[in-house]
Amino acid sequence: MPAPQGRPPARAGAAASDETKVSPMMAQYIEIKAANPGSLLFYRMGDFYELFFEDAEVASRALGIVLTRRGKHAGADIPMCGVPVERADDYLQRLIGLGHRVAVCEQTEDPAEARKRGGKSVVRREVVRLVTPGTITEDRLLDPARANILLGLARRRASDTGWTYGLAAVDISTGGFSLSEVDGDGLPAEIARLDPREIVVPEAIHDDPDLARLWREGRAAVTPLGRVEADPAAAERALKEQFGVATLEGFGAFGRAEVAAAGTVLHYIARTQLGAKVSLTPPARQAAGATLLIDAATRANLELTRTLSGERAGSLLAAIDRTVGAAGARLLAERLAGPSTDLALIRRRQDSVALLVADGALRAELRADLARAPDMARALSRVAVGRAG
Repeated sequence: MPAPQGRPPARAGAAASDETKVSPMMAQYIEIKAANPGSLLFYRMGDFYELFFEDAEVASRALGIVLTRRGKHAGADIPMCGVPVERADDYLQRLIGLGHRVAVCEQTEDPAEARKRGGKSVVRREVVRLVTPGTITEDRLLDPARANILLGLARRRASDTGWTYGLAAVDISTGGFSLSEVDGDGLPAEIARLDPREIVVPEAIHDDPDLARLWREGRAAVTPLGRVEADPAAAERALKEQFGVATLEGFGAFGRAEVAAAGTVLHYIARTQLGAKVSLTPPARQAAGATLLIDAATRANLELTRTLSGERAGSLLAAIDRTVGAAGARLLAERLAGPSTDLALIRRRQDSVALLVADGALRAELRADLARAPDMARALSRVAVGRAG
């Protein structure tokens, strides 16, 4: 993409004393960036989101856009690149696809109001949203046929040599929320079944050398958090507040590791959504043994939902998917990734298939109705967080 025109160039021949000064605008940028470590900062300047310093270098390489410079900081040129606001979703999609996180910083006052405070006053800006692989809701940023799972992990000591891991899987784009519990040996298989876009873990789990290979070889972005998010009491309070209940008993019996994992993921959602209330279904417990256990290596070699190269095309899912709607495609992928072990449920599904195979007219009518139906789960989720069209 050609470098955008009309931006202020770096001043040539400035005195050394001037080069060490920080402009009010750059001071504001540095302050906002410091408050959002680990995220690329999309800093709104008129019709562009600008990125500076290391963020600009990272984005320039990732997006293939021109790296320029704007002024100096501490005697050195300030790297800069930018993307037009009207095309921001396209660039966000590419950055999120590469596992990056983006803090979107908007102008929160009219420039005319800023000028009333003096010629050197800076327009007020603030981060209005943190965009991460597991917390996106916009249709343009999502794969319609794939669940967008944000996975929270926690663990509790099961014995002197082993742990019990709690997993909280949330799809913000649909409101789905499930909990499960496995031992250390079953953790890689459960993560592979859920196929999350992003995993949030307390630092103690992230830094465990026995799990380093799991994070390194996985496809999901991994976000380490502090210790506080896994506190059992805080986790239980977060669950009660999310659903407006005084007790969790009505949702089922959850293990301490599951509750802690739920607290971890809810804390992260609150942090990234900056106060926007996310609508979630009550947590459903995935019982141990409810789905066929398939280890990660076997799953990869079977190419159930993606090929060894990571592509959907060429997988078993791609070969059998004849769904006409996004919700059906996601459900098919979920059932193929985690085949049920419940014989009664399997028979009910077979009976349903047999009925539709025998009744072609009913099948055609249902397919026509489903093809016209919007993706209501994702539409309602966008309404809940104020991002609906």
